[in-house]
Amino acid sequence: MIMKNWKMYVLLFGPMLTFFLFGAKSFRRFLPTGMFSSLLITLISEFSKTYKWWKVKNPIVPGIATDITFVFGLFFTLNLWIFKLTYEKLWLYIITNIFADYLFAYPLSALAQKFKIYKLVNLKKSQLFGLSLIVAALNYVFHRFIVEKGKKQIN
Repeated sequence: MIMKNWKMYVLLFGPMLTFFLFGAKSFRRFLPTGMFSSLLITLISEFSKTYKWWKVKNPIVPGIATDITFVFGLFFTLNLWIFKLTYEKLWLYIITNIFADYLFAYPLSALAQKFKIYKLVNLKKSQLFGLSLIVAALNYVFHRFIVEKGKKQIN
């Protein structure tokens, strides 16, 4: 079973190896937003199952709508890195997310389909791009107005 899904395991655990470079303080600071974002993607995955937006070819855990490989691997890790590198510079956060979401929706999606990782079914690449931008905006609002304000009120 692992040999069949080796690409999925690499996508899940490979990005996490970069956390050695992340720093414990930054990890704790942005972890709530990473978890919030993963929850959003989990909810979107439930809609994806209902509306057949995409199909994951060889999921690690078959039978559930959420592809844990993406939600807790590459997406989670990249989300934390983008926050660490751009958070207090809104314009840089926006530009970075536009660039990253464009790469994800267009060339990386095509590559994922070529390598039989997943396939877009009833969702166009432009819709995936828009959905990704909405998630990025919600992440920023959550971190800025829930996480950061909550920390200020505690202190």
